[in-house]
Amino acid sequence: MGGFSVFHADAQPKMRTRSAGVKLIVVCVLALLMNIPGLFVQSLVTDRMTRAAGAGVRMSSGASAVTVDSYQSVNRSLKYILLFEGLVFLTYFMFEVTSGKRVHPAQYVLVGVAQIIFFLLLLSLTEKVGFDVGFLIAGAATVGLLSVNADWIFASRKLGLRALAVFSPLYGLIYVLLRLKDYALLVGAVASFVAVAMAMYLTRKIDWYGSLTDKLPAHEGPA
Repeated sequence: MGGFSVFHADAQPKMRTRSAGVKLIVVCVLALLMNIPGLFVQSLVTDRMTRAAGAGVRMSSGASAVTVDSYQSVNRSLKYILLFEGLVFLTYFMFEVTSGKRVHPAQYVLVGVAQIIFFLLLLSLTEKVGFDVGFLIAGAATVGLLSVNADWIFASRKLGLRALAVFSPLYGLIYVLLRLKDYALLVGAVASFVAVAMAMYLTRKIDWYGSLTDKLPAHEGPA
């Protein structure tokens, strides 16, 4: 029995071990998969934009132009969905590896779902109050939820505030990109480059072969 207890005590932590490098790959795959629901939202926006354009034929040109332009702004925002998902997931991952608190893939999925719902909120609010106000409301609600969620997951008010400080400029940047025309691609590319460079710098000392293992409290060991 003693030998079995020792074997069991050694086996449990090993089963819960996962390298930081493998976890990053999992996070990247999840970010890519979350683009699939985004296609549904994009089809919904396209359908409603087509209806608005058709209704505009029977309305004054001024009224229909504003409506169609608002739908086009929402549709353009969906083109940055991978940037949204990637940077938010990367932020959570960096919090994970620096705090020592493991985050389950299901929690990453919930974060991705929250971002997909952002676009649904943006679409529904745009139809009622216009794109600018709709983006402000939907963005503020989503940033607040993601920041509070970071507080809940990592049990750290400091990380929650840090998430707020990261996500607020991110959503602000997306809004600026949507309002730029000639320089949108350039600004987006430079911003993505800077974000990746910062991630490389902040993770330069991470042992990617090291494990993301929850340490079992002493009292949980076998008797």
